[in-house]
Amino acid sequence: MQRPKNVIHILSALDGKITGPFMGLAATRTANREYARIRTEYHADAWLYGTVTTKEFTDHQKPILDDQDISSSLEDFIADREAALYYVSIDALGEIGWESGIFQSPGRPDAHIIEVLTEQASPAYRAYLRRHGVSYIFAGEKSLDCKIACEKLYRMFGIQTMLICGGGGINWTFLQQGMVDELSLLLAPAADGDPDSVTVFEQSPFLSKSIPATFKLKDVERLEGDAVRLVYTIVDPKVGAQ
Repeated sequence: MQRPKNVIHILSALDGKITGPFMGLAATRTANREYARIRTEYHADAWLYGTVTTKEFTDHQKPILDDQDISSSLEDFIADREAALYYVSIDALGEIGWESGIFQSPGRPDAHIIEVLTEQASPAYRAYLRRHGVSYIFAGEKSLDCKIACEKLYRMFGIQTMLICGGGGINWTFLQQGMVDELSLLLAPAADGDPDSVTVFEQSPFLSKSIPATFKLKDVERLEGDAVRLVYTIVDPKVGAQ
């Protein structure tokens, strides 16, 4: 199959957490600047985020649906196939509210939004996305199929390189389904021990089972402020593929 080169690019505390109180520390802010710099240097066509992370970015805005509008069929919808950058939002059930088809955030370039849905997303939600100029594709009937998603993102939008930026469940799902080529892991010199914070990899409801994965170290880089970057390739990118 033809698909993008997929890189998990993620910032973590020393205890594996990717969210939590450690994010407010000065040392983590320095590491986060390095993370953003490297993210830009990838020159990726798309950045992909899971539902929980996107809800945080959008302040948990809810979609306002017109339940009478059920005209949308189970066909993919392209609002912009020539954007300089795409924000790929994994949203299996259709839960995220958008004000427009452009994702905007301070310190980040504008990006056209592509929602990755399953067939569980309601017709009213699909119609909502069309009204707001948000592209969407279907990738699975009841559960996310990363292979279908990647093939469509490549074929329909020309995405050559995609950064998978979390959360932990999405990172693990793409890895388990054999859709990850590289892991770029930045370690901030900080930890907080919060037992409830999400880690780099988390078991996902999209998977019926998980198989341990193995990585091969490609590079180690010392960054500003005592942060470290570890770059791994996947020993067997098809491990756990379903």
